[in-house]
Amino acid sequence: TFCEVNFIFDDNKKLSQIAIEDNGRGMDINIIKNVWLVIGTEFKKDINPVYCKNNQIRFPLGEKGIGRLGVHKMGNIIKLYTKTNDFQEVEVDIKWNKINDAKTISEFPVIIGLNKTPKFFKDSTSGTFIKITDLKSDFSKRQLREIYRSLNSLNSPFDDVSDLFKVSIKSNTDIFEDLPDFDDIKKAALYFGKCTIQNDRIVEFEYKFKPWETLKRVEGTRVKTEKDFDSFELILSKKNGSKIEQINLSKYKIGSIEFEIAIFDFDTQIFNYTSAFAEKSSVKKYLSENGGIRVYRDGIRVYDYGEKENDWLGIDLKRVHRVGGNISNHIVIGAVKLNRELSIDLKEKTNREGFVENEAYFAFVSAVEYALDLFVRERNIDKSRLSLLYKKDKVMEPVLSDLDEVKELVEKKVKEEDTKTEVLRYIERINKQYKEVKDVLVRSANAGLNLSIAIHEIEKLIASLIGSVKRQDFNKIKNISVQLEKIIQGYSVMLKSSSIKKQKLGDIVQTALNNYEFRFEDHNIKIISNYNELEAYLARSEAISMLTNLLDNSIFWLSYSRTENRHISVFITNQIKGYHSIVVSDNGPGFKIPPEDAVKPFISAKPHSIGSGLGLHIADEMIKAMKGKLLFLSKYDLDLPNEVIELNITSAIIALCFPIKK
Repeated sequence: TFCEVNFIFDDNKKLSQIAIEDNGRGMDINIIKNVWLVIGTEFKKDINPVYCKNNQIRFPLGEKGIGRLGVHKMGNIIKLYTKTNDFQEVEVDIKWNKINDAKTISEFPVIIGLNKTPKFFKDSTSGTFIKITDLKSDFSKRQLREIYRSLNSLNSPFDDVSDLFKVSIKSNTDIFEDLPDFDDIKKAALYFGKCTIQNDRIVEFEYKFKPWETLKRVEGTRVKTEKDFDSFELILSKKNGSKIEQINLSKYKIGSIEFEIAIFDFDTQIFNYTSAFAEKSSVKKYLSENGGIRVYRDGIRVYDYGEKENDWLGIDLKRVHRVGGNISNHIVIGAVKLNRELSIDLKEKTNREGFVENEAYFAFVSAVEYALDLFVRERNIDKSRLSLLYKKDKVMEPVLSDLDEVKELVEKKVKEEDTKTEVLRYIERINKQYKEVKDVLVRSANAGLNLSIAIHEIEKLIASLIGSVKRQDFNKIKNISVQLEKIIQGYSVMLKSSSIKKQKLGDIVQTALNNYEFRFEDHNIKIISNYNELEAYLARSEAISMLTNLLDNSIFWLSYSRTENRHISVFITNQIKGYHSIVVSDNGPGFKIPPEDAVKPFISAKPHSIGSGLGLHIADEMIKAMKGKLLFLSKYDLDLPNEVIELNITSAIIALCFPIKK
């Protein structure tokens, strides 16, 4: 029921051995000599099924007697310990690296011994342990992580007590530590389904739309069960030409089918509402490698269903034929579970890659397809709701997205290869030239952005000044006049080009806060800041401009989200190694788009095209020119002031990191 695979590295961080241990029934010395060391036996055909976990029956896997060659392919030195409940522990040593020294077969011994006192299975349990050393291949990190993915896929993604087999992957290094497991990934899914299929119908069905807490406009979970369908909707059927035919699995020995699925939504405007940015990239990467619907029999995976190359349910094909409304393999994780004893008409191919495509197999596929279509139908209802609620404020980069769409159309529609190549070359040239022109214009756009902000602020202050004069409110007149002078002076500094030299960060912060003093008051925002003597190498006007941009974003989102008790923190720190930094945070709704998108030009999450999408891009470009960096942080990345933590001014944290050395 359990197998552990351990990847062990030496002091030079090179993979030196692979150890595999299971808690199976083990082998006695006769099986070792006459079966495990003999190629092509039919031994497993004669083994009776055994009762294991929860008294469920397990049938033996393997019929050809060649799978055992895998260990010899991997390494030159094989050490094996195995023990049954009734016999002594058997120890086997094979050293393939000695075979070149042997002149006859008798000079190449395979050492087999009995251990009266067990060396490995000391607690009298049964099982097998194999250690492979002197490995025949050097594995790269990428290859090992791919092996991890393949091994992990042996486990059903929907773990429950009925699973009869689990694989655990370990290492004495951290090589696998950042690889997510399905329990973490599943939290990012929105649509879930599970059902049981028997004979000619779906006997149990449950669909759940489970919106994340961040999707505030959605009214909770929606659930639909078999009780919510008319009885005819649960009867299995398939389309044959223009006719609809019923499916009856009772004609074949297939048994009950359990089907469970999680469906994700990667539409940017919706997926942006998931919690952690790191999680988003992990989810997409995991799904790109593991997406699809797998088949398990008695908890053991049947290859190669669910692999990228095997679209056995025609999911991607349906999506190509019909735009919208269908899913794709890279946004689903599914598991179809079968009972080996009851599904003997589903025969595995000799190469262990799927079932023989007989009538039973096609009926099985059609039944699963029918259930999948019901899940997708329900998912489309909720996806449509989400689109109406969230997709009206589109986040996209103009021109480039259009060019990508044209490129995709050319790839699909143009059949003549020479013409296709020529058109794609022109598109790529346009793409490159557009980016070059855009980069030049973006770099010069900063003055215009700041000027627009300045004009907006000055207009509001002048209007307020006029009102104060009419009311003859002389104190107010004086205060506004001083404020206007501060803003004009502050923005005049920003509009001047400045050289990079050592400057006090506190002076930068003070100037930016003075520029926005009226706006903070106007939007009822309280500022928390710390002035200190930290210095860094920066261009003064550009640094003030970047900070002003961050403050402007915070003001917008605090106001738009109608946040109560609005706060912005501007925190100067030396906690980021090699830099002195200005950290801006607020207690608003948090970031709406991932950092990698937020710093791209023309991409903005602000509604109704309010934002130009240039601010963070320009800030990122500017600080790079100063040999600094712009970081998106969480509250765990820094020791923030107690007041900032207590007031939860940690929703959106950005650090402007300026170098302390030239």
